[in-house]
Amino acid sequence: MRNRSSRFAILMALSVLPPGLAAAQKLDKEDKKWLDDVRPIVLAEEAKIYKGLKDKSDRLEFQQIFWARRDPDLATPENEFQAEYLQARATADQKYRVTGSVGSNTDCGRTFILLGKPDEVQDDAAGSPGYLAPQTWTYRDRPGQTFQGGKAVIAFDPECRAPAGFSEQLDRIAASKLLQPNIDYRVGKDGHLTKLADLLPKDTAARALFKQPRQDFATALQVWFLKVADGGTALLGLLRGEAGALATGQGGGAKTVTVSVAASAVAEDGKEAGWTEQTTTPVVGADGSFLAAFKLGLKAGKYTLKAGAVDVKGGKASLAVLPVEVPDFSKMEAAPDGTSVKAATVGSIFVVRGIEEMTAPDPQHPFAAFELGKVRLVPVFGGTVHKSDQVEFFYQVYDLRLNPVTGKADAVAVMTILKDGKTPVAKAPANPIETEFAGSSVGPLPLTAYEPGKYVVQLKVTDKLAKKELVQEAPLEVLP
Repeated sequence: MRNRSSRFAILMALSVLPPGLAAAQKLDKEDKKWLDDVRPIVLAEEAKIYKGLKDKSDRLEFQQIFWARRDPDLATPENEFQAEYLQARATADQKYRVTGSVGSNTDCGRTFILLGKPDEVQDDAAGSPGYLAPQTWTYRDRPGQTFQGGKAVIAFDPECRAPAGFSEQLDRIAASKLLQPNIDYRVGKDGHLTKLADLLPKDTAARALFKQPRQDFATALQVWFLKVADGGTALLGLLRGEAGALATGQGGGAKTVTVSVAASAVAEDGKEAGWTEQTTTPVVGADGSFLAAFKLGLKAGKYTLKAGAVDVKGGKASLAVLPVEVPDFSKMEAAPDGTSVKAATVGSIFVVRGIEEMTAPDPQHPFAAFELGKVRLVPVFGGTVHKSDQVEFFYQVYDLRLNPVTGKADAVAVMTILKDGKTPVAKAPANPIETEFAGSSVGPLPLTAYEPGKYVVQLKVTDKLAKKELVQEAPLEVLP
């Protein structure tokens, strides 16, 4: 096996890029005020999109979408998060104002807004005119909010500033407030934002499967996980369906089916945490099945994933259900100097038939969810292949420790294939990594020399600076 060039060190994005900045109107006084008002919680990429919008109507629509992304329950008319935020910001402006800054823009104010009232406050010295007393705040674990070691202790100086690097942790907490990440800022062909009303789930035939399941043909699900640009997690799903009973057509010289694919992730509290739906026309494979992909943005946790397909031409439909646990790619750990740093993590291993170059994204492609930068992965369902096939193995690594002097990581990735998960039968050369984020693939690997049976693809990433080893595995089955 051999490593391919590391040209995949790009984090997947669930939101679109902003329209051309050259065509954007300048923000007026009201636009700037709104952006200032949400500064404690707005994400960097959201601010960039907002500033790049073409006109006033798009910015007003953006504001509606912005709050909807943080709404804990879209079924109710009130946005509970927005109401709580406005109240918390007003309190922060009153209590934590210092010379030259409103309270909500200080580290104290932003911490109060994002984490709530501290469990304990200790004055470290007396304050002076125009400044606050230096304080140490303590937060302890509470429902829905936990800390490494059970508590967080934060020291603020007289100007309400926290230690260096703390703002990055607040950025990650702000990103965690996105409760509806599948509502995003999509730009239509006319260059304007898609309206919020068109982003909300509709009562379609595919979504109806979630309430009234049908099994008109056999279906199965497989999922992978990658880190996204805002620090959250993307669930990449693949739905496999038997096409024998479906209406078929022809496309590119191959038999095809046209299906509407919908997916929904239901959290442990019974609320829908993410959804998606799209119509696509996949090819029917030699085994009589079709594959259609989908993508959901989710917070770390346990979910019930439901995904179904409706035959657009024939009306037959089926639903598959799979329990999933979404990993946390934004974990923190203690550094040798006592500060908290991002913990290194690794995404899923993808067994793919190939990696295709793209000239432009194709949202209608059956594997559109697997588009990453300028390439598209062609996934293998269940890692099941034949001796006549060849495959590649794709992976990404996140948040490797950086040397403070050189600014480089010092890590190595090694991929091994184990027969029955035990006996090594192939090993790729070690892949050195010097960047914080890295993506690479191993292959193509012809399978003619592999005996039929079950294998395990194992990736070991050694972060030498963090003195930590990460291990990820994926199944591979070779059929005659």
